[in-house]
Amino acid sequence: MLTKPEIIISTGARHKLPQLVKQHPVVALIYHHASETLVDELQTLLGPNLLKVIRCPDGLPTVELADSLRRDFWDIHTRRDLPIIVAIGGGSTLDLAKSLRLNIPHPASITSVLDRKIEVGEFESCSMILMPTTAGTGSEVSSTATIWDIENRTKHSLFGPAVVADWAVIDPELALTSPWLVTRDSGIDALSHALETIWNRNRVPKAFAYAMSAAQQIVKVLPQIMENPEDLSYRFDMASAALWAGQAMALTETALVHALSYDDTTGLGLSHGQACGRWLPKVYQLASQSSEEMEIFLRAAMQPMISDEYQLAAWVNALGCPTVSLDDHSIETERRIACALHTKRGRNFIELSPQHALQKV
Repeated sequence: MLTKPEIIISTGARHKLPQLVKQHPVVALIYHHASETLVDELQTLLGPNLLKVIRCPDGLPTVELADSLRRDFWDIHTRRDLPIIVAIGGGSTLDLAKSLRLNIPHPASITSVLDRKIEVGEFESCSMILMPTTAGTGSEVSSTATIWDIENRTKHSLFGPAVVADWAVIDPELALTSPWLVTRDSGIDALSHALETIWNRNRVPKAFAYAMSAAQQIVKVLPQIMENPEDLSYRFDMASAALWAGQAMALTETALVHALSYDDTTGLGLSHGQACGRWLPKVYQLASQSSEEMEIFLRAAMQPMISDEYQLAAWVNALGCPTVSLDDHSIETERRIACALHTKRGRNFIELSPQHALQKV
């Protein structure tokens, strides 16, 4: 028995869709700015099996949007004709697909199942194929979807075995449609996943191996894509690294960088990748100070490109993403880090010494 999701990664992998769906009906969920060329290609590949194409509204996957899409979907489809959901897009689109697949009995909202583990068979659900157009979020291989409550400025998780896709189809050609800022932000997110796996209390050898490979490749390839965005070989390398980082993150969950990023996404309006990149060197600095062993691990993680927090900060800034200063030891910054360490994600961060200044904030 295969462990979900079954992963297919190759240039042109999208052309394998007919083999995966066979004769099943399909509902496609695609990102807001997807071209009509992509829609036409889906119709050609799937023919009469393609029942409907739904364009996701632009922006974060919110409680309201997840509920609206899910209710519209399940009001139409019954157990006798359940379609396969094929989602094509960035992390927001793939996360919405994960919420769409669950038939939560009316009139309950998606909020009733957030932030707790959802088991297979708990709700009626349909099969799902996730196809990322960005290299970074890891949503296609993770058991988690992020759902935002914008009114209350809070981030929630839809997670558990029931959320995992049946197939992850990774086609680097799809990433050619991503603008540079989307490519950059998703790449920084992938690097965050890799490093967050290394400085994680839940670290295991398999995740560590994925993370080291991913980090080394991302810091080399992402600047190359900035200079040559149409180079398919760079896109393939980035897709591979993002997949490794996503698999690592799926084994450990994220940690302090992500805990710090959420307030910057809701409060400053930064993209998720920007918000992670803003804190990445500062948390690297904190992690490397935690032990000599961790300093060695981190120094090795991105060699030969990067060997310390100052080089990491320079790398992130060179991509056009400002970072929190490594010399910023203000009361507010220390307070934010101390508070984040006590959140669900923050508690995954490696243990600091009892004498560390943050333990006293």
